[in-house]
Amino acid sequence: MRRRVLIAALGLALAGLLLGAEDARAGHESLGALLPGSALEGSRLFAGKGCLGCHSVHGAGGTAGPDLGRGILNRPLLEIAAVTWNHAPGMEHVLHEKRLARPTFAPAEMASLLSFLYYLGSLDPPGDRDRGAALFRDKGCQACHSVGKDGGRIGPDLTRYGRYASPLYLTAALWNRGRAMAEAMEARKMVRPVFQGNDIPDLLAHLRSASGSTERIYAPPGNPKRGEALFRERHCMECHAVRGHGGKVGPDLAVVLRGSLMRIAGTMWNHGPRMWARMAERRIDVPSFTTEEMSDLVSYLYFFQFIDPPGNARRGLVVYREKRCGTCHGPEASKPVAPPFTAVVEKLETPLGVITAMWNHAGRMAEIMTEENVAWPLLRSGEMADLIAYLLEAHGAEGPVPGRKGATAPNAARESRVTK
Repeated sequence: MRRRVLIAALGLALAGLLLGAEDARAGHESLGALLPGSALEGSRLFAGKGCLGCHSVHGAGGTAGPDLGRGILNRPLLEIAAVTWNHAPGMEHVLHEKRLARPTFAPAEMASLLSFLYYLGSLDPPGDRDRGAALFRDKGCQACHSVGKDGGRIGPDLTRYGRYASPLYLTAALWNRGRAMAEAMEARKMVRPVFQGNDIPDLLAHLRSASGSTERIYAPPGNPKRGEALFRERHCMECHAVRGHGGKVGPDLAVVLRGSLMRIAGTMWNHGPRMWARMAERRIDVPSFTTEEMSDLVSYLYFFQFIDPPGNARRGLVVYREKRCGTCHGPEASKPVAPPFTAVVEKLETPLGVITAMWNHAGRMAEIMTEENVAWPLLRSGEMADLIAYLLEAHGAEGPVPGRKGATAPNAARESRVTK
């Protein structure tokens, strides 16, 4: 149950962070507004607000809630918000039972914390050394590379990679030497290996085991904002688009890239020959990356998945009516048990502020709904995004409606306003 407490804050505030910018699928600029400077900035809040008392990260922390480093947040953000909203009454009961104070947040704190928690889902589980040994053999790596005393001598000895705790060192090396490796394999009529799933962590686990090294060198966490700058500076956007902004030679990466940091790195390797050929046609040099730069770039690519599709305000009106939100928050309320949405939105000004307030006041909301004998409204897939889109358009400010296509100017927002 304590799991739900933190995830509720995560889901709802991520929704606010998402909708606080213009339609993220409509432009690259709005995506950039969502990127954290450092994905680990929120770790201090995670400890300081008491989250570690119930939740752990890769085994460090409390056990009342789930380990948040194990991929529990790998789903669209507004879907997380809907699931956690559905369980809010039970969460509040557990808090009361254990006499724990509900942590409160300012909008900026919530955004920082949730970026950190979202980033935790980017990490793969530890690799399997036995599977990595089989991959090293089956993918043909040992024909050119040695580990310890075994293997070929055509390519560099990979024993030293056993020191590296992060797969990003291997990822950077695979990218920087990838074209030369492809040419060498083609000359020897070797099939170029394809990496999927957990292949790269498994290979690294094999290298660690075979090398016998106890030294561990760690890569710094990626900085998505620096990765965004690298994406421009190294000419990636001349071929690839992000949310429709950029080149059309390659696919829109915000659409096709999915999975953890290492799955994204594997995709880069798999498509290397095609990318290099396109770069040669356009007379663009293949960029090289340090390990730190690769960490920043892959983190930037991972954060594309931070954004849900925009909600539909007309569908949101249906949700509003079906869930009887107006029973407490609308003019049809039998008595003023909760403020009308118009007052809330106008006072807090931004969607992030509104949804942070929802988290901060969720305990009181649950109490009132129990007192008034009002059923807690359960939201199905997509309904959270639609409901928020409706509330912002019907009760919000006079500007463009975040998360809704077509509202690009104040007049457009006013003319398309949804009414009952």
